Amino acid sequence: MKLKSDRREFIRDALGAAALGALGGCNAVNTGGSGTAGGMSDPSPISAINTASTISTVGTAGTASEIGSADGAAKSAEAQIGYPYPGWAPGELDIHLIHTGTSENAFMVFPDGTTMLLDCGHIKRRPPGYADAIPPAPDGTRRGGEWVRRYIERLGKRREIDYLVVSHWHADHFAGIPDVSRTFRFLNYYDHQYPNVGKYRLNADVWDYDSFQTWLSTALGGGMKREPFKVGALNQIRLRFDPWGKYGESFSIRNLAANGVMWDGEDGLIDCAGEHVKATGAKGIQENMLSSVLLIRYGAFSYFTGGDLEGDFVGADGKSYSYEARVGEIAGPVQVCKTNHHAYWTAMQDGFVKAVRPKLFVSSSWSPNQQNLETLKRMLSPENYEGARTVAYGAIPDFRMREFRENGLDECLAPAGHSVVKVEPGGGAFKLYTLSAADESMRVIGVREFTCS
Repeated sequence: MKLKSDRREFIRDALGAAALGALGGCNAVNTGGSGTAGGMSDPSPISAINTASTISTVGTAGTASEIGSADGAAKSAEAQIGYPYPGWAPGELDIHLIHTGTSENAFMVFPDGTTMLLDCGHIKRRPPGYADAIPPAPDGTRRGGEWVRRYIERLGKRREIDYLVVSHWHADHFAGIPDVSRTFRFLNYYDHQYPNVGKYRLNADVWDYDSFQTWLSTALGGGMKREPFKVGALNQIRLRFDPWGKYGESFSIRNLAANGVMWDGEDGLIDCAGEHVKATGAKGIQENMLSSVLLIRYGAFSYFTGGDLEGDFVGADGKSYSYEARVGEIAGPVQVCKTNHHAYWTAMQDGFVKAVRPKLFVSSSWSPNQQNLETLKRMLSPENYEGARTVAYGAIPDFRMREFRENGLDECLAPAGHSVVKVEPGGGAFKLYTLSAADESMRVIGVREFTCS
């Protein structure tokens, strides 16, 4: 099917003219709310991704045809609040940070329809009080990965995911992947260590790791392709359904770092972990510091995601430095930053925040310590950089929200829930949609608009 930039033409091809007339269109809203690719069975999977008003929901407040008019005219934010998420359309970049209360999970749909799951975890047991502060979402009847699978199922009919990326070996980032594979077939796989699996490993979640390796062997035997994550590579993870290069000049993914090795910003690599081990005699590296890091660009839009990146290394000169800040400096300013280590106090240090200076921070949450005043102040500090910014947490416990209000920081917070960053075709602007995580309705509870500059 020929890709079309016009939303109505696309829906007509995917659903038929009769269905189009019944559904109507959806469009933008105003600001609101507090490598080698594997084979594919469908050479044009775009029609299998729910678009605009075709999003599948459970128990929604209304139908998508009530949100937008058939001629695609934009409605106000108030008109979208309470209704289903409008869905993806060709040319858009959608980044879903899916909140389950037990993990970090990011599902992305690129402008040509290529899909990627970056981490999907599950924490079986949390310390006392954690579940009271941040309950499993929508509830505790399913594993986190099962909720993620059901969320992705509602986005479209296609049952293949082009890329699976694991940032590091902690269960809240990978233990839910087998649950997703019950419905979806992964075509290409990357983690932060292959083929040097276990190098520098100090505190991986061993039981979940061993269980995942068993699943991985089965998936590879079933045809999933695995390649080393090549630090410094540009477009190893690439658009798979853009044969005419419509988006090739404006969309890119750079592999910034993995397993303690970072790109130097030009043609070389720096083995920061290797230098640290040699200088200190350390027998291992904390797993968070080995996280894989990606920089996604689309036109003027850019998105930083670095797993649980944090901490300091000792260089060949014997001096300590912030590895997090060094990676941030190579990335440079971005529009959106997925917080490192869930915005825990050990991450998102001043040097990193100054380097990336985003307009929007998005953050997954499963611990009440991941929304803390110390980190929030660093992210919002005008001393780190000028300009307005928004922080979107998956969940905020009541006692944390009271603390944020007392310090006058609550106005910078988006509503808690699933965070969806929707980048318009060409990458000149983007929106943050917050969806309810209390149920499976995909109901919009907040919308904020941003321009890229």
